[in-house]
Parts: sequence; C-alpha cells; structure tokens
Amino acid sequence: MQLNQVGACDGHVRPATRSDAPGIVWVSNSSILPGEDVGFGESMDSPFRDTSALLSAWRDPNLVQGEEVLVAEMDGRIVGCVTIEDRGRELELVNIDVPLELQGRGIGTMLVRSVEQRARAAEKQAVTLGTSRNAEGVAWKSLPWWQHLGYRVTHEEENPWTRSIGPGVREIRMRKDLPPE
Repeated sequence: MQLNQVGACDGHVRPATRSDAPGIVWVSNSSILPGEDVGFGESMDSPFRDTSALLSAWRDPNLVQGEEVLVAEMDGRIVGCVTIEDRGRELELVNIDVPLELQGRGIGTMLVRSVEQRARAAEKQAVTLGTSRNAEGVAWKSLPWWQHLGYRVTHEEENPWTRSIGPGVREIRMRKDLPPE
C-alpha cells in the first residue's frame, strides 16, 4: 500500500466481477475482529463470508441480492468492497468493508467518494446509509467516521433488520445531500 503526496491511497474503484469473489470474501472476513459485531448486526448468513455462497448469489454483471458490488483495488489486489442500491432519488450505500490491517489508510474514504461521484453522475439527490446502535445504546464504531465524511443522522428506527438482531437494537439512518454541481 502506498500513499500519494496528499496522503490518499493510490488505488481505484471498479465494478466487481465474479473472479473477484475470493478477494471480496477475504476483505469481508478480515474487516472486523471475531465477535466484534455481536449485537450490531452480525452478518454470519451473508454470502460475502463464503466464496461458494457469494458465487451462488452472484448475478452478472455484478449484483448480489439486488446490490451492485464495487471493489477498491491497489496493485492488482482487492483491498475494499462496497455494495450500493439505487433507491430512485438516492443511492443507498448498503455495506462497506476494508480489512483491519488496511483501515485508516484512505481506502474506505476512496470507496465512499466513488459512490458519491457515481450518485452525482446519476443526478441523485443524496447518498444514504444505515449503521446500528446495539440494545445497550452504543453506536457501531463507524458512526464518527461517517460524520467526519459529511453524513448526518436523520433518525433512528426499528425495522425488520434490527428486530432480527434483537430487542432494543436501532438502525441509525444517515444522509449526505449532493447539491448539483
């Protein structure tokens, strides 16, 4: 991993392909510590945790469970993954993963900025996303990072996803408006 003169990572974001599945699974499985997501929406049933499951769920060109899959690549290696879903006037950033060993190096920011650029190009009004707050009221560790990137909390809600995690869990809904350029 190299940083350029302005401290950003030298890499690019591109649509994922089926052949990226092993790298995507590695990214997904190495993005958090074991058990770290308990109570926040652990994704053990996610197809992104197993190459065979991911390939079974894959729909060409790059859709998994209705979400478009993009990867960050550096020196020919997949170093991040993001999934997005078109929600009409908004683009929903559904999931983002960067391996723990590479976090803090600008890869996640590069992925988010790529999603924002894509949303602007499609004349979307905003990028939206959700993160979670566990039953004890603790927000997932990424909340301050999202706020640093300009996302604001719009509301918190209980929904089918949070109910599947457990009682008292809430989704923190966030949004970044994209003014026309």
